[in-house]
Amino acid sequence: MLQKRASLLSAKDTLKNQKDLDDLLKDLIAALPAGCFCPPSQATINNLSLALLALNAWATSAPIPVALRLKLKSVIKKVLEEINTPSFSCCESIQALEDLYIVLIEVVRALNIGVPQRLELMSLLQQFQGIIGRYVACLACEHGPTGPTAFAYVTNFSDDTVSVIDTGTNTVITAISVGNGPISIAITPNGNFAYVTNYSDDTVSVIDTGTNTVITTISVGNGPISIAITPNGNFAYVTNLIDDTVSVINTEINTVITAITVGDGPISIAITPNGNFVYVTNLIDDTVSVINTGTNTVITAITVGNGPNSIAITPNGNFVYVTNFNADTVSVIDTGTNTEITVITVGDGPNSIAITPNGNFAYVTNVNDDTVSVIDTKTNTMITAISVGDGPIGIAITPNGNFAYVTNQNADTVSVIDTGTNTVTATISVGISPGSIAIH
Repeated sequence: MLQKRASLLSAKDTLKNQKDLDDLLKDLIAALPAGCFCPPSQATINNLSLALLALNAWATSAPIPVALRLKLKSVIKKVLEEINTPSFSCCESIQALEDLYIVLIEVVRALNIGVPQRLELMSLLQQFQGIIGRYVACLACEHGPTGPTAFAYVTNFSDDTVSVIDTGTNTVITAISVGNGPISIAITPNGNFAYVTNYSDDTVSVIDTGTNTVITTISVGNGPISIAITPNGNFAYVTNLIDDTVSVINTEINTVITAITVGDGPISIAITPNGNFVYVTNLIDDTVSVINTGTNTVITAITVGNGPNSIAITPNGNFVYVTNFNADTVSVIDTGTNTEITVITVGDGPNSIAITPNGNFAYVTNVNDDTVSVIDTKTNTMITAISVGDGPIGIAITPNGNFAYVTNQNADTVSVIDTGTNTVTATISVGISPGSIAIH
């Protein structure tokens, strides 16, 4: 099935640096199959190889730093090798495509171009990332020894730190001092930065994940709670509980560019996979505000259950799941109509919610009965409840979907759940009053 790599590389000399990067990215996206990646047809391998060789030709004289040119050419070479090797591996090929996406993000950031063109390129990369995400979910690929190690970042409210967990060993490797009362955290799509809301001093700390140090602090609204970052990595949206607003941070310059008035008591926030809409839970008035990211205006408010707290969106963007803390339920919203379509009974005091990468299950922390409810999203029914630590608050799921990490606020620990068996396999001690958790 696989064509000799040499025959493909022989076409290299005929490829000239004639196309702009946006056209090259469109060709790359067009070469990828719409369904699962594997097994790729010979036509897919040929088309993808030609698109990569054209991108490689562009990289030779690209208007970016020389070191970044070499980095881009190296990751392109790796993809070519993976898809054309006789010992072809689906998951290794997809991992190489993921690595290419991360480098392309760096390339776009380094280009000296205007905002409209940068946004167009980021939009294309968002499409590229979405396709790769579907491949990962389809194959349930796990990162092997040569793949990236996932790290979990945990906010510790009472000691003003962020614990960093190596998920390969389930040990804390460092604790990072941040602002006063860190409560929520989000990581940029390329994994380079973590943004932490500090409730008690109305700021957001920005952590460089390469060095695990705070590089800047951003002033936001009154009582920042939750934070989410757009799929293209360009903007971070922060809910401000006290002044009923959402601050919008431009991550290129790490400054607030606008504040959007939402409902009463905005708590949690999530962004659709296409980056077009932001959903905000309003704890006091039992609604969810929907923001159009193109205009940064609220386009509707959806009535849900009593005390809407956390929120998560399915990978296909079709449904929003909202935990209603005071009602012990989860509301399901159809994003096509922005209406509540069903309500699911869960445990006592549902707080946070996370959805598996394949979209099949939602995991809900119940702070009052120390459990995690597991919802089958196909039937929207709770299928089991897992006992965890004292006061489960936050939850995040590993990129391969194999494990869920739960912060236990009263026990100062993190419980690790094997999603295959829905049992706790490890408990990790972290800082004081752990709350939010993000994994990349």
